[in-house]
Amino acid sequence: PIASASLAQVHRAVWKGRDVAVKVQHRGLRETSVGDLALCGAAVGVFGKLFPAFRMQWVVDEIAPHLPRELDFVAEAANCRRCAKTFERWPDVVVPEVFDEATSARVLTMSW
Repeated sequence: PIASASLAQVHRAVWKGRDVAVKVQHRGLRETSVGDLALCGAAVGVFGKLFPAFRMQWVVDEIAPHLPRELDFVAEAANCRRCAKTFERWPDVVVPEVFDEATSARVLTMSW
């Protein structure tokens, strides 16, 4: 990979003769994220009882409804297209082209 983050790795590849960036979600992330979020919620609850000034439940409340969408690369592809449309008149802003036929819920393929 040329880059790695909490949700995925990015690889450089050639697809149909074009240089592309392929974002691949980490294996098992979708399945383990539910348990990870529950564990974070429990930890925040315990810390909140031990240290009443520790008010971090909002973080869990903010992440929980958005995590499934963050893990859906088809939704991210739609966001890329929306972003490209928004900035189409700004020559200094470059938004990668998305290749839908090489994109799925866990793989996002875009121009390099």
